[in-house]
Amino acid sequence: MKAEVWIDGNQVEGNISDHPSFSGVMKSQARLYDLQLEKMDVMTYSSPKIGEKIGLSFLEPKTKEDLEKRRLMVQEWAKTSAGMLGRSPDYMNTAVMAFAAAADIFAGENRGFAENMRNLYEKAKNNYLSFTHTFINPQVNRSSSYLENSTKIITAQTIQKNDDGIVVKGARLLATQGGITDELIVFPTYLASYNKDFAYAFSIPSNTSGLRFICRESFRYKESVFDHPLGSQFDEIDAIVVFDNVTVPWDRVFCYQNPEISEKVFS
Repeated sequence: MKAEVWIDGNQVEGNISDHPSFSGVMKSQARLYDLQLEKMDVMTYSSPKIGEKIGLSFLEPKTKEDLEKRRLMVQEWAKTSAGMLGRSPDYMNTAVMAFAAAADIFAGENRGFAENMRNLYEKAKNNYLSFTHTFINPQVNRSSSYLENSTKIITAQTIQKNDDGIVVKGARLLATQGGITDELIVFPTYLASYNKDFAYAFSIPSNTSGLRFICRESFRYKESVFDHPLGSQFDEIDAIVVFDNVTVPWDRVFCYQNPEISEKVFS
């Protein structure tokens, strides 16, 4: 099943990599992964668990030498895109690595949540998963702060739980590259301090049933790299994420109705 992606009022049909709004940036991302194979000594390290080469952006640094390796890898990818890919894979790979290293923050009353975070990290680095993320609420009224208290759900919140997992309904911002990555990570927002229904964190595949990405218009006006060197290659389209009664399996949940942990993560 493909991710549900909408742009210019239409749902993307066929391969999203063939769509003119997404093909350029996806080719640019592909070049980064190709570079890992071309420069494995700089871009990868040997996994201590499976012995295979893994992207250095997943390396948990323990020494100054590790930090230098990571810097050189990030630098190599940044030079490839002239620094124009703000959400190149190392961005969220680093976030996943950091959260896995500090996974005990998710333990709380359910230590399984911490293990879920560690498991995601292992799965991500062994399968080269790519991520987008969201931790912003939709803007309702820019002239004043907004706390949702109506019966009409706007901001994504948990509406129930069952044996399969938690059920999420509502919208979130601002998923850069939404719909073209393997996974979506959802982090808590400031509303978690006011209502435990907003106190959650999880990761799910981008093609999860009920998950929808509504993209802004593309800046890739023409295909010509010569005439439009930036828009044609590096437009990492942002998206509103809509959860239409999305079920998040328990083994994908890192936090559920726990304002204290959510506040730590958000801070």
